[in-house]
Order: sequence, then C-alpha cells, then structure tokens
Amino acid sequence: MNEGTLAILIQWCFLCLVWMGSFDRPLKRWGVSRAGTLAVLAAFLACSFVSWQITFLPVQVSLSGAILPLLCGGWLYGRLAKEKRRLYLLAGAAAGLALFWLRWLFFTDPVLQVWDEAVLLPTAAVLAVFAIARRGLARLYLLAVSLPGADVLYALYVWKLSGTCEIGGGYAQDLLWSAVSLWSLTGSTLAAVRRLFGYRETETSHSDTHR
Repeated sequence: MNEGTLAILIQWCFLCLVWMGSFDRPLKRWGVSRAGTLAVLAAFLACSFVSWQITFLPVQVSLSGAILPLLCGGWLYGRLAKEKRRLYLLAGAAAGLALFWLRWLFFTDPVLQVWDEAVLLPTAAVLAVFAIARRGLARLYLLAVSLPGADVLYALYVWKLSGTCEIGGGYAQDLLWSAVSLWSLTGSTLAAVRRLFGYRETETSHSDTHR
C-alpha cells in the first residue's frame, strides 16, 4: 500500500460515519455542526487525494498532512476551557517532542527497526493523550498538534542528512489518521464500558467551554 492511502481510507470512513450521524452526540457537546465537520473532512480528503503541497525549495509542506491539522488544532485550542489552554499547549509541545524522540529512535536504533513504527507511534500518541487529558476535545487537540509537530521536527532532522525536507507527507498522514481512528475507537469502547456498568462521566458542554 502506498504512503497516504491509509489516511485517505480512514478519512473516507470518518466522512461516511459523520454523514450517518454516528458522531452527533460528541459533536453537539463540542458545539460543532455535522455540516461543518463534513466540510473539514472533505477538505482533508480532497487535499490528500490530489497531494497538494506548498513548495519552498527544498522544503515541501503538505496541506493535508501539516497545514490543515495545525489549523484544526488552532481552532480546537480556542474551544478549550480558558484556564486550561496554557497547560494543554505545553502538553501538546511535550507530546510532540516525545513522539519525535521516539521516531528518531526507530530511525537510528537497529534493534527497534524490527518493530512496526506505523503501529507503535499512533499507539504511543493515543496513550499519551489519554494520560494527559480527560475530555475528548482536549485529546483531539493534542493529537492535532503533537503528531504534525513531531513530523516537522523529524523532517528538519532528515533535511540535515539528505538535503530534502517533506513536511506532512503521505507517511505522516498515515500516522496521524491511524492515531485519530485509534483515539475514536478507544473512546467509543470506554464509553460503551461505562454505560455497561452504569457509570456516566459528564463531559464539558459547549455552554461552559469558554468559562
């Protein structure tokens, strides 16, 4: 499978699920409309499919792999509770540095090269955001900034070695959307377990997001 194909498949699946209303409940809590979410996913899908890039030789920046995720991260940052924004900003930076270090280890350590980086990195990212934040909106923000941030650092590191720099390429998109799908699946599973055992956790609604 070519790099970036997995990201396109996951984006298409999310587009279908949102269109069918599967995410209406969390979207309503976050104050986000279904139409707006569909528009964002369609933008990701279109940019991924045609591989739109902004080029500043020798640097190539992908719209769907770098610019759109960071723009979404900025928008999600504005939806976070004001008293916790700085904390999550620092947490996102720390998670990005940790993911860059982990990816660097996979590149430099021959022992770790036997492991599947495409599985371990998204798993590590999801475990980190669940350990840092309790709210789905905050977890999605952390994913949206930490993985692209780690990719920027890694691309700059590769630039020093090879003379080429691609930020947000197909592989980075696969990592990001694998993490997003794993975050969604894990969150849905935990929510189902809570309902099964009669435990309800109230998530911050849109009305008190900006307090």
